[in-house]
Amino acid sequence: MDSFRIKFLNVIKPETILIKYSAISEDHSSQVIFEGQQLFYRNFVNYSLLKNGEVALEAISNMLKVIPDNYLLSQVSFEQSHDKRLLQVPTKELFVDYLKTDDLTNRLISHQTERGKTMIDTKLVTELRIG
Repeated sequence: MDSFRIKFLNVIKPETILIKYSAISEDHSSQVIFEGQQLFYRNFVNYSLLKNGEVALEAISNMLKVIPDNYLLSQVSFEQSHDKRLLQVPTKELFVDYLKTDDLTNRLISHQTERGKTMIDTKLVTELRIG
């Protein structure tokens, strides 16, 4: 199995919110294997989907569906929002539940506990960007 990571960047402007994301292989090439972006016009957006991270979760789900099955997701990094009233990172619990609903947890790094329970090891990281 190969692994990959996803990186989210956001740009908040007075009239728009831009969310960019890319999936990068974690082999020696660090090749970009998927890129996407979504542009939201602030006067016409349902902020609840941005505040709870559901927009990011839907993008992650879409990437997992199109990237070949031999790639497992090891990490998702989110750029910290410049305005948390508009845009927030999903919780790990919401992340796992969302992907369970789409039957995609087999695409995440995981391990079995002694009691046979599956524990998700895919990391969610929030990066602070200055500048």
